[in-house]
Amino acid sequence: MTATTSTEGYEPQRGSAVWRSGMELLSSMRFAIALLTVICIASVIGTVIKQHEPAVNYTNQFGPFWADLFLALKLNAVYSAWWFLIILAFLVISTSLCILRNTPKFLADIRNYKENIREGSLKAFHHKAEGPLAQAPEAEAQRIGQMLAGGGWKVKLQERDTPPARAGWWRPRPARPTRSATSPRTAPSC
Repeated sequence: MTATTSTEGYEPQRGSAVWRSGMELLSSMRFAIALLTVICIASVIGTVIKQHEPAVNYTNQFGPFWADLFLALKLNAVYSAWWFLIILAFLVISTSLCILRNTPKFLADIRNYKENIREGSLKAFHHKAEGPLAQAPEAEAQRIGQMLAGGGWKVKLQERDTPPARAGWWRPRPARPTRSATSPRTAPSC
């Protein structure tokens, strides 16, 4: 079954409109948060009102109207009430659908770790510094790496090609020499 993901929840492509809207509602994070809120309110009620007391105790403490209401809504046994267990079941279903919906995105983000970050993204950080290099870039990288290693950081220096800078923030690396025809890595001619 193919499906798409909206910002609200899981949206299946097949089935009736009622089925699709129900699945989207169940898999939305807003629905799970609403269920958690209802569970929290019920838990507060279950904590404040003594549980599993005889009906006479509720009548003596709260009066006949409130005692009958507590017994009708099962507020004298909140944690084993049918409505509380149904809310918990919907919370489990909703959370499971949220996890199933977002797991592929999480795994893709983990696999596609981005080392080449755009210049604008780096400039958006609050803690940043810019300045001219006093030495060649390789020598400066070694100096900064040694300084970080001296501070207890793990450092791994790599050399890689960087795209040319737009506004002079990065100095472009000189072009690499092309391989000669006698190089062993040239493509074989047909």
